[in-house]
Amino acid sequence: MVSKYSVNEEEVNKIVDTMKKKYRKEGIVFDEVNSTLNELRGIITDDSYAKIDIESEEDLESFGSEMSKSFGRFYLKFKGILQPIKKLLKGFPLSDELSFYLYSANMHYSSNQYLALASAAGFVAGLITLIAGFFIGIVLNNILFYTVMPFVFAFAAWLFVTVILLLVPKQRASSRGAAVSIELPFALRHMSTELRAGIGLYKTIQAIASNDYGILSEEFARTINEIEEGADTSVALKHLALRTQSRPLKTAINHILRAMRVGGNLSNVMNDIAQDVSEDLKNKIRTFAQKMNFFSVIFIFLGIVLPVAIMILGAIRNSPIAATGQDLFRNIPLTPMMLLLFYLVVMPVMYGLMTLMVYATQPKM
Repeated sequence: MVSKYSVNEEEVNKIVDTMKKKYRKEGIVFDEVNSTLNELRGIITDDSYAKIDIESEEDLESFGSEMSKSFGRFYLKFKGILQPIKKLLKGFPLSDELSFYLYSANMHYSSNQYLALASAAGFVAGLITLIAGFFIGIVLNNILFYTVMPFVFAFAAWLFVTVILLLVPKQRASSRGAAVSIELPFALRHMSTELRAGIGLYKTIQAIASNDYGILSEEFARTINEIEEGADTSVALKHLALRTQSRPLKTAINHILRAMRVGGNLSNVMNDIAQDVSEDLKNKIRTFAQKMNFFSVIFIFLGIVLPVAIMILGAIRNSPIAATGQDLFRNIPLTPMMLLLFYLVVMPVMYGLMTLMVYATQPKM
């Protein structure tokens, strides 16, 4: 769960109207039935689903991609069918924190809009799979394939696509967090240099937002927008820490806020944090390199030695030598069909698993 910070209610009353206008344009809304304090927190918590839905073509204008707009139009045309599916998706555990991860990933959809798009995409995937299943059943002339299996495959396709789409915001938020962590040491040293030169914290944050620090610059730009709308710098930094899936950034902001409260030297604090983050990243890269040394041995065997050995044994099994009656060769279970199965199914799966293993062991901050 996202931790909640106390915010002065008078401050919230001053800025909530301005922030509501901005975030409504971005597809992020507040819980209308709660107090204004909860309205402000609605941009970073998962207390309720956003109220904005896809009601007309005008609601699709803010969608970034043409594919999203296409699925939005499909949802509008078949809303009577898809709305119950969307309500079903709300009950999925993956939907519990959808609003927060959409905001964290900087995806300009409300949770209701995203669930509507997910229901439309899942329905289309299931429909295509159902039609394909019927055609395959007719071609194979198998009653099981065109009576039962198409519906099973269609349900599986709908479930698979829906789950993947519900995981996308969290995955994208995590990717943004990892990108932020990589750039963080350089940005902190930049901030430390500017603060040491006598430049204020706000101007320093602006400098990071305007420089090329990738996702980190985007997040600082969002923080600048909040400050310009009336939020206190400490509150905007708390929002940045809450929405960004980067542990080093959360730690850095906590230290910065503590230094602001007690009057510590921000420049020295940022230098120390940058050093700690750099050392942590170096240690993780060193550990990853050691794992890759061992993994390279496994890869050489499974990716090179094993396929060559299977090819040699298969050639022997299917050569004229095996037809002479030698039991040793005839007992090798490497028929042409088995060889096709190995090279077209087993090997791709094996390579895919090895790729996933490498991806899973990559150093993450």
